Amino acid sequence: MKLLTMFILLTLSFRSFAAVPTEEGLLKNLNNGNIPTKMLTIKAMVQSTSVTTSPGEVEVPKSDYYKFVLNLDNPNTVSLFQIAYSNAQMLSSQIKDVTFIPDLLGAIRKEKSPERGMFYAVFMMLTTNRSIGMEAFLEKGGVQIVKNKNLLNDEKIKLFRAYRAYLASNKGKGEANSPLNPADPQNKAKIIELFRANTFERSKNIELVKVENEFFWKADWKSTQAYFSNEERRLRKVELKLADAEIKLEASDYMLFNNTNELPKFIRIKDSSGQSYKMQIMSLDSKNNNEKKLTERYEEEKKQAPQKNVNYFSFLF
Repeated sequence: MKLLTMFILLTLSFRSFAAVPTEEGLLKNLNNGNIPTKMLTIKAMVQSTSVTTSPGEVEVPKSDYYKFVLNLDNPNTVSLFQIAYSNAQMLSSQIKDVTFIPDLLGAIRKEKSPERGMFYAVFMMLTTNRSIGMEAFLEKGGVQIVKNKNLLNDEKIKLFRAYRAYLASNKGKGEANSPLNPADPQNKAKIIELFRANTFERSKNIELVKVENEFFWKADWKSTQAYFSNEERRLRKVELKLADAEIKLEASDYMLFNNTNELPKFIRIKDSSGQSYKMQIMSLDSKNNNEKKLTERYEEEKKQAPQKNVNYFSFLF
């Protein structure tokens, strides 16, 4: 009975850590389900909230429609095919621009525009559950996140594994030779101290904060701060403070689009010039990669696009 009690307490010590997120855990979008296929298609409307045609005129919202096709065939590379349309029907005749990024992570690393780097890093995280895009974005600001493996209390993990092996091979044989119950009093005191120690070291950059009437997990990464919901760990806001400007991204109204994967219905962005944009996610489709290669689709769609690259939104490629 004592052994069972100790095992339960040890298991609870692992679960208790789940209440305190890690940097890597937050950036892996853990509230989202596993990606069921190797290809995702996201359709969205993007609207600028402060477009003027000339000084003194009334602001006119500008809207375009986008299709983002992500290929996850290669476990080490995410490729992106992005198509801009002038109408929600998204017909070939309505194509305004096409962009193909064979290596989205590489593009984030090379991107000089901070708002563009931030958006695609967040977009990659939300759609693929991969932290590497956000890690690359943060590294450009001099931040290296602490990986989960580097937070582990190795000695306590060894104790847990030894005790689990002991239970598997000593069912009903009492407490003799239990790793949690050594005969030597000094060793037993050390085991008790180790048992009570944290399984993981707490991330120094993560703290629970209250904003108005809501609690958030705040990640403080030097010039970048991110806020995640308390229970679901959903990304809610990212702020990047530059020497002469501030860039902000907010995600809200998370919902399921394919009964498995969630995305925020709205993503609001303020770029370094103060321009504001709103992206509304309209659909997310996942399917097996049995279509044409993205490079082939890009070449076909490119023929329909105008010769001149038209881009009204600073945060998009």
